Parts: sequence; structure tokens; C-alpha cells
Amino acid sequence: MIPKIQFPFTAIVGQEDFKLCLLLNLIDPMLGGVLVYGDKGTGKTTTIRALSQLMGADFPFVNLPIGATEDRVLGHVNLEVLFNEKRMILEKGLLAKANRGFLYVDEINLLNDYLMDSLLDASASGGYHLEREGISEWLESRFCLVGSMNPEEGELRPQLVDRFGLSVEISSEKDLVLRKEITKNRLAFDLDAESFYESKKEAENKLKEEIISAKERLNSIIIPEEIMELASKIALEAEVEGLRADILLLKTARAYTALKKETEVSKENLERIKDFVLNHRAKNKDSENSNNSDSNNNSLDENQNQEQKNNQNSHSQEDFQLPENVLSQLQFSGEVSDKKNLFSNQNFTQPKQTIKGKDVKKIDLLKTIQHKLLFSKVKIHYKQLDNKANSYIVFLVDCSSSMAIEKQISFVKGLLQNTLEKKKFQKISYALVAIQDGIGKIIHPFTQDWKTILELGNNLKTKGKTNLGDAFLKVKTLIKSLQKNQIQLFVFTDGKINHGNENPETFAKKIFQQHLRFLHKTTVVDTENDFVKLGKAKDFAEELKLDYVRLV
Repeated sequence: MIPKIQFPFTAIVGQEDFKLCLLLNLIDPMLGGVLVYGDKGTGKTTTIRALSQLMGADFPFVNLPIGATEDRVLGHVNLEVLFNEKRMILEKGLLAKANRGFLYVDEINLLNDYLMDSLLDASASGGYHLEREGISEWLESRFCLVGSMNPEEGELRPQLVDRFGLSVEISSEKDLVLRKEITKNRLAFDLDAESFYESKKEAENKLKEEIISAKERLNSIIIPEEIMELASKIALEAEVEGLRADILLLKTARAYTALKKETEVSKENLERIKDFVLNHRAKNKDSENSNNSDSNNNSLDENQNQEQKNNQNSHSQEDFQLPENVLSQLQFSGEVSDKKNLFSNQNFTQPKQTIKGKDVKKIDLLKTIQHKLLFSKVKIHYKQLDNKANSYIVFLVDCSSSMAIEKQISFVKGLLQNTLEKKKFQKISYALVAIQDGIGKIIHPFTQDWKTILELGNNLKTKGKTNLGDAFLKVKTLIKSLQKNQIQLFVFTDGKINHGNENPETFAKKIFQQHLRFLHKTTVVDTENDFVKLGKAKDFAEELKLDYVRLV
């Protein structure tokens, strides 16, 4: 049973940068929150809860799950009060409950676009309008947003990343002495939470006083002209877009100066916090990493080099497309023909929600109850479909080394380009998953920004073995907050499954049957182009009773 008393903040060992970023956001809430990159089990949630406890009962901690409904996040009418008392009472959503506290979103990169936009709009404006039947109300929502993510499970859209004021990367503690101290503290807390907290209470109160004192003197901190010039120089060298980084460098340095009980921002203080502001914004960081990677790994193998050359010309042509009837008729068979793509010329429609073959409409519970209360009889009302209910399509691309041998990856990239460009004006959410280095990777979660998916698809590199089972697990992670019968999956592979578990092919089939067999439609696009064809992708599709098409 989880103790009512949370683990004290001053007893947390390590993760100094993360703790500092949180403290700076408490001192100046206008910094814009913290984006945390790192593995699970590194104490992120514990740290945030601990700081919320330190600040007191008036400082809430709200954990927003990525599968939360719109009503839960924004708010809704209390149906019990409406039914029993015949009056409208508004139940605040998680965004409003986080007002003047922490809002924490784990795996924020997997949060759907609509909720992400609502969250960021509330964060930027300090609240939001909640419109419900018979109610229109402004709800205050000023919070410190903390989002955590593992980059291997998919990136955030660049425009969303920039909305976070600070970022920090954390990892499991490697120092033996510190690991021992962390374990010792946790065992003591679990044994007697109240006594452990009492032992840290003096330190907790002292830190709280320091935070409050820093907030009070924040506006009196002096920022010299040379520091302003240095901040702009640092931002220019990092090749950031816009002026947000310049401003945040100065604001963050000011908050850090206030925390240190100093009166004037120094060069040392600016240097201490600059990475928090620039790590997730700097363009030249990626290029430096790329250069280092190239120097350490002299070049791709001969087949990969050839594949890269072929890619340069493959994306401007209208080849490598699939039959016109693929998604309108949803029946795959035969081969790829020229001048076609994954979609038909007909409008793409949202897959219907069905139960045992029957169409299902969503009941508007509020209007149904209102009608009952007003007219003393039941009349079922149904919700009108809106544009937020997108179609969801996952492209799973096998990027193992075998995909480079006969330029299969080039064909796939050309196909993706034509497909995305053809339906660029329709409200379809796409996600991209790849098999690289023997594991599945979420290259990007669902987004309607088709250009981002196209760019990432064009940059896919071939390397390693085919672990289709692990890729299926990544798809499972992607779709866990969605209805499976709204999702279509396209698997581009030659079927040579040779990695993952003792029997990789059996493992992949098992994972699909357990987690993905209820998808609206799954299609295997066979990319095999060898002189001697093994037909493994076709066999895989037939055994699982999936749609199949051959890319030639």
C-alpha cells in the first residue's frame, strides 16, 4: 500500500540537474516547464511528487495518463447531480485540477495531438474555455508542465518540443556508493514513512523557505548588458530558431541567481543553465553527433552506400505505388502496378466501430438524460461525429540490412512519399515504426503532420537484423490509448525474420495474435526482390490471415 506521506525531496540522491530544473520552474513559473529524456525507473515521478509535497497542500500534483479521455482532461457535467438533483454542475478536468501545481505526463510523446494541443494552449494562456451542453466556463489552469519520454519510443513534434522551457536527460545511477544510498533511503522510508519524513523535515522546511525567498527577490535580480549580449551569442551559435531561447537563457539564469541568493546574473550562472535551455533546441548538436558518428563508424557497408545513392533520385518520381483500391475496398491481392499509391482516388473514410458485425453509434449520455428529466421518457440521443475522430495509419518499415541489397528500401520510401502527398489534405493521423539494429523503434507517434512522417521516412537507414516481434510490441505501445478498430497497419518487409527470441518468426506471430489481431486492417507489403524468391512474407500473411500485396 502506497503511504500517504510521499518520499521527501531532500532525501532524493542524484539527478541534480532534474531537481534543479524543477526548482527553477517553481521560482519562475513562466519558464515553461521541463521535458525529461530518460529511462523508466529513474525516479522521475517520485521526484515530482516529493517537490509537490514539499510546497504544501495548496500545490497539487496531477498525473495525466496518455490514454485519458477528453472529458477527463478538460472537464464534464456531473451526471449524478444532473440525474438526482436536476441541476448542472461542472466537474473540473485534470488541467484545471493542476492549477498552481505540477502537471506530469509520462510518455508525453505518445499523447494524441488533440490533447497535446489543448494542454499546451492551457499552459500558454493560463487556462481554457470549457464548452459543454448548457455550460460555457473559463477554467484557470496555470501549472508547471513536466513531460517525460524515451526518445527510442518516438520523438515529439519540433514545434511542441520548443514549447518546453527546459529539458534534461537523466539515466540510472552508475555510481556504486550513490546506488547504495538510494536503496538504503528507500528501504528506510518503506519501513516507516512517518519517521523517515520527520528525520528530513527540517531540511524540507529550509528548502521551502529558500524557494519562497528566491521567488520574492526574482524581479530584483540585475541582468547586465554584457550578459544579455552573451546569451544572444550563445543562442546564435546553437542555431536556434526565433528568440525564445535568448529570453529563456536570461530568465533561467535569473532564477538560478535568485536561488543562489546572489543579486546579479553572472557568466558562470549563465553557463550552468544554458544546456537546459538549448539541448532540445540546438540544431548544430545533431550535426555534431552525426559527424562524431561518422568518424567512429567510417562508413555504411557497400550495399547501404549504394542504397543511399539510389535514394537521391527515387523520391521525385511517381513509381513504386500500390493499387488504387487498397484502402477504399480494403482487399489486397496481386502485385504493385505503376502510377498508383496506397490510397484510392475516393475519399478515405473512418473505419466504422462495430460489435459482432453491427455498426455502433456513440450515445450522447448527457442529452439522453436531459431528455428523460424534461419529458419523463427515454429517447436515445447519439453524438455527432466530428473531425477529431481521425483515421489512424501505422507504417511499419523493415530497415534490416537485407532491405538494402536490391534497393527495396528505396522503393518503400518512394511509395510512402506518393502515398502521403496524395492524401495530404485529409485528416489522417500517421505513425512510423522501423526495424533497425535488431530492434523495433517508434520513429514518430501519431500526427497529422504528414511532412514530418515523410522527412523521417526518407531518412531511414538500413542496418541489423529483422526483429518483427519487437516492432509489433512498439506498435502496441503506440496504439494503447486508441480503439484498435480505428487503426490500419502496413508492414513493409521481405519476411526474413531472423532476430528476437529463440524462434523469431514464431515470436512475431505470437505478439501479433496477442496484441494486434483486432486492428481494423493489417496489410503485409512484400518487398522481396531477390532472384530466388522465398515467399516468407506471403507465408507470414497467409498464416495470420492478413491482407497481402507484393512490391515489385
